Amino acid sequence: MTLKRKIQAGLLAIAMLAVAAAGSLFWFNWWLRFGTTRIYPVCQSSYGYMELTTPLTPEANALFQSIMRRWTEKYVRIEDEKVIAKNWYWLFGEAELVQRTNYFLEELAKSQGLDPDEFVFCRHLALMGTTAHSRDYLAESYPGNFTRDTLEPLSFGARAERAGYYTPVGRFYQWLGRLTGQPE
Repeated sequence: MTLKRKIQAGLLAIAMLAVAAAGSLFWFNWWLRFGTTRIYPVCQSSYGYMELTTPLTPEANALFQSIMRRWTEKYVRIEDEKVIAKNWYWLFGEAELVQRTNYFLEELAKSQGLDPDEFVFCRHLALMGTTAHSRDYLAESYPGNFTRDTLEPLSFGARAERAGYYTPVGRFYQWLGRLTGQPE
């Protein structure tokens, strides 16, 4: 292969990688702004923050929904007894999700006549609010700070959009969402 052919092949590979990277970035921002996910209580365990995916009792689930309804914005809604939110809120809303879970834990402890200050961990939530009433519970790791800090610059300000601050990329997705009929 001649030098000219090697340069052309290299440039073609670089162009293909650039198109793949741009497509991935486009898809990530689309997923972040228009995709939704189910929200679970985010609680603290010995491993860090976890999403408690063990089914809640009907009473605890109704209480969790009522806590989430108190702050229901257009990006958080209740569907079929499940709390659904925009993906950007799930990924970047750790502080709010943890705070809401803490309110939920406090109300759950009060409803059972317990001291709410003593119950702050996932195992407490599993003992009080799951059908198993056990220390054995299912939980998934909530995305860590490193993941969120790495992905936030690639979102081009998705977190600030709920306050009305749109970057040019955010305005483009807002326009594209209206064009395709996506709910805001």
